[in-house]
Amino acid sequence: MPNILDVFNSNQFDLVALTDLVNDFPQQYGTLGALGLFQEEGVNQRTVVIDFDGTTLQLLPKTEWGGPGIANRSGLAASRAYAVPHFPILDSLLAADLQGRRMPGKSDAVQDAQYVLAKKMLEMRRKLEQTLEWMRLGVLKAGLVKDGLGTTILDIYSDFGVTQATVSFALATSTTDILGKVATAKRASIAALRGEISGQFIALCSDTFYDAFVSHANVIKAFQYFQNNGQNLSQDFSAAAGRVNTQGSFNNVRGFEFGGVTFINYTGSVTDSAGNSQLMIDAGSAYLFPMGTSVFRTWFAPADYMETVNTMGLPFYAKQRQMDFDKGIQIECQSNPLPICLKPLVIQKLTLA
Repeated sequence: MPNILDVFNSNQFDLVALTDLVNDFPQQYGTLGALGLFQEEGVNQRTVVIDFDGTTLQLLPKTEWGGPGIANRSGLAASRAYAVPHFPILDSLLAADLQGRRMPGKSDAVQDAQYVLAKKMLEMRRKLEQTLEWMRLGVLKAGLVKDGLGTTILDIYSDFGVTQATVSFALATSTTDILGKVATAKRASIAALRGEISGQFIALCSDTFYDAFVSHANVIKAFQYFQNNGQNLSQDFSAAAGRVNTQGSFNNVRGFEFGGVTFINYTGSVTDSAGNSQLMIDAGSAYLFPMGTSVFRTWFAPADYMETVNTMGLPFYAKQRQMDFDKGIQIECQSNPLPICLKPLVIQKLTLA
């Protein structure tokens, strides 16, 4: 019978196989990830350089036939460079994890290395995914991409020299023209796209904003009709009502469409690296943005392994190495993502007051 280290020296435990395995796990967490808002792309360096070509659009005056044309005026080109952050996470597979341990649900089979390794890697990937979701939410909420300790990685509004766009919905006032407020936010977002075509609009809402919105005097009747579209009027459409599948993802969480915007209640919180609870969407706020554009990006840099030098980055990597005195195997998973919005004014912050 081969010893445990013979198993880990096989091809199925090399960098390529482990990286394929961790990337093959189904997505576990993240509304933004599930929506597919951010286009994902690998890069072969640890720094991303973005070139802004300064293209201008303007109407032209007519000239006389045979006369000289109008001189073209080009905007100045600009480049910005951003460092890609690095997120490694470590675990280990010890002999004690395997010795005499029964497989869950089976009384006559012991746990094998492949099972325990996949279980640990799935947990590690979930934490990396949740961190990426938090970074992407930072892009939407304040243009601040932060890590789990709250350290600012990227300040989009400061770098681009713009101020966050905000629309007050005045939901405490019963006579507020909510449809007009929605139209104002959409038009500002469309203007910020500067000619790029978009798909549907989505607004991710905190609990307090969503509850105040759907119960507003100028919204509640539309919400009741929406609920009554072949369904029970008492049905709950908040995120907390979503059913959870075996991977832990929400299924059948419907948004409420009003004024051409799908309002989704993004409830819940995460625990940061200091042990503090952080709301996914800050209380009293919602964030409206267009889908189907190229302005939301996530770049992935390659892992810091010899095998991956100058290769195109993947969302996740995994590798293992033998521990001292053959005590077991040390496992590392890592992800090196940088999410960004290239036209931050397309994001409209909606407030209660």
